[in-house]
Amino acid sequence: MINWTGISALHQQHPVVQHWSAGPATRGGVMPQGTRTARVTTFASEPGHILWPKLARARSGHVVLLSSCEGQEIRRWDIATGRMLWRSDDVWFPNALAVASPPGRNPVVAVATEDGVLRLDALTGAELDGYAMAANDTIWDVATGLLPDGRAFIAGAGHCGFSVYRWDAATGEPLGPPLAGHTICVKAITAITLPDGTPLIASEDEAGRILRWNAASGQPYGNPIHGPGQYNMQLVSLALSDGRVMLASLDMHGTLSRWDAVTGEPIGPLLRPGPETFLACATAAGGGVLFIAPYDGPVRVWDAVSGKILGAPLPGTGPAALSCFDGSVWLATQAGEAVAVRRLADPPR
Repeated sequence: MINWTGISALHQQHPVVQHWSAGPATRGGVMPQGTRTARVTTFASEPGHILWPKLARARSGHVVLLSSCEGQEIRRWDIATGRMLWRSDDVWFPNALAVASPPGRNPVVAVATEDGVLRLDALTGAELDGYAMAANDTIWDVATGLLPDGRAFIAGAGHCGFSVYRWDAATGEPLGPPLAGHTICVKAITAITLPDGTPLIASEDEAGRILRWNAASGQPYGNPIHGPGQYNMQLVSLALSDGRVMLASLDMHGTLSRWDAVTGEPIGPLLRPGPETFLACATAAGGGVLFIAPYDGPVRVWDAVSGKILGAPLPGTGPAALSCFDGSVWLATQAGEAVAVRRLADPPR
């Protein structure tokens, strides 16, 4: 059961709203030169609870801002004010979050846990009934997307059976048997629609091997990609301005690999942003950008294709990014018990 919780001084500090303009770097980092943010909202948890942000977009166009609270709670926040909308009961070890938008229904929050996948109503926080979703497996990562018939799906990266799972986001019903092919536990997963309309799932195991699947049929897509990384934990996908779709993978030692999601060919040389780093991505005006940050920050903005670092660093760590229709980017970062949300009106190029 989910407890609805109102706003109180115990659970939230007063939101801090700031307006930034381009200017010289100052201590603690500023927006890159030439970049403007329309607004910054900062909100915080109660003492001792570290927040990790997640950004997603519902089919309605609304931005969904979530946080996981150091291993136990899921919370949703109003992106404009920092007001907490709901908080979940304890969710034991939520490993990852994603948001799906089933047609005619409220958005669904998919939570990867030690005991399968949990679905929550994104508007109310209520736990949704349905099928047991890999309840006997640890799911390290989740991704969501749309099938050609309009249904929303959830994909999960499995530990015990080295499997990739697919479910109907509205019901939790499996979309066929688990997908097999990995020979070691699957740690990261992403989903994206290719230019030809194919809904693609890409999954990566600890050894850096990436398998691609047609999300609708479950059939393998192309040949395996054998990455150079070790103990891979992060895999993202984004559309590039030249029409290609990129897969970007970051391992625990700080090796960043980039691949063409259709052909499996490498894009550019290996990059080495450093160990214990966090990765997010977005499609901005002018092309794709990667947001990469070490554990203690700051966030650096990289051109997704050239690998060039763009502008000055941004404060915070643990970035979550979301593309906007006008070419701007929402960026959420964490700093201990607080999360800051910025809208990059002019992402650096």
